[in-house]
Amino acid sequence: MAKELRTVAERSPDATLRRIGRSAGRNDPIWELRVGSGETNVHLVTQLHGDEPAGTEAILRVVRELVRNPEANRDILRGLTLTVVPRANPDGAMFVSDDDGDGNRERVTRRENVQPWRRRDSRHEPDYHTGEGPPGYDLNRDFDPTANSPGAAEPSGAAASTRPRARGSTEWTQYEEDGETLWRHDRTYRGYTLSGCGLELTPEVAAVADSYRRARPDVAITHHHKSVGTRGRGSETPSLLSVMAAFGPSFLRQAPSYGSEESPESVVNPFIDAETSRRSLRLNAFVARQLASSGEFGPVTRYGYEPLWGSYLDSLSPKTNAAGMLYEVAGQSDERDSIDYARKVAVSRAAFRRTLEAVASDPDLATMNANAYFDLPLESGGPTTR
Repeated sequence: MAKELRTVAERSPDATLRRIGRSAGRNDPIWELRVGSGETNVHLVTQLHGDEPAGTEAILRVVRELVRNPEANRDILRGLTLTVVPRANPDGAMFVSDDDGDGNRERVTRRENVQPWRRRDSRHEPDYHTGEGPPGYDLNRDFDPTANSPGAAEPSGAAASTRPRARGSTEWTQYEEDGETLWRHDRTYRGYTLSGCGLELTPEVAAVADSYRRARPDVAITHHHKSVGTRGRGSETPSLLSVMAAFGPSFLRQAPSYGSEESPESVVNPFIDAETSRRSLRLNAFVARQLASSGEFGPVTRYGYEPLWGSYLDSLSPKTNAAGMLYEVAGQSDERDSIDYARKVAVSRAAFRRTLEAVASDPDLATMNANAYFDLPLESGGPTTR
């Protein structure tokens, strides 16, 4: 991938490439590619989970299209500055193992990076770290929503030079799951209790977060894979693609898990204001309708939203009032009946293109009704799998 990124950057005045970090286990470079020169900033990250590669291949195809034919893509290149972090988890993407015991190590990929938990890192081993196989972290649980905020204090430990930590009340909750004792990190912040808050213990997440802060995006996009067992209500087969908008209290009652006894921060993101929520909802609804109307990929569903306090979207998008967008394409890499990989890449590419074209044309999508998002069929899955 590095060779391809360098080729794109060298051949086009509209593209720049820089290394923003290295992975914990393999010490592989983590790259950031910036394309375009427009006033509207878009930040896009793929493959936070190493075994979810379709988004990486799709966005590389889109970038190649943009730089190879700049005249045809003039509106995007002049309307947007697109910052892409492709393959944010090289450890997981390039993971090799001798799973069949034949003495040969083969590339199998995996969700987590490769990184041990050390006692100096945190009071307890967080529940998003696994000790099985080589140990590692789920990167989309490690983002810290309180980092780089007013009143932040410097942390102790190995990451002290790069990872600010807020002065919030930190608590650890012990619980049992499948006969195993786990520890969840919770934090009280701005009057809210953020359950399952990330600690930013991984160099990959630190690199992505720094890239985000430098880009100061108006739109934040991340791409994942969902299980083929996830179905839209009333549908007989999984939708090929789901979209998910991050939104705040202005749309509390429309949230899938809304209940009168639920705390707001467990249902919506209280740090996302009304206008940013509307932009998020409009963008997701618009792209979903555009893709569905083409008839090429079938219906596009709405992925159930509630905050995931260690995730890219919920931790970072409020910092710049960025409209948040998640794509979930059907089929995990290890699922036997997974959707054809070429279809995953094709729908992801189409989704990226429609998104960039829409934002370049009208960053606010003011003609779209935000409530149209809630008319999309709701997937039965939820945020714990993203």
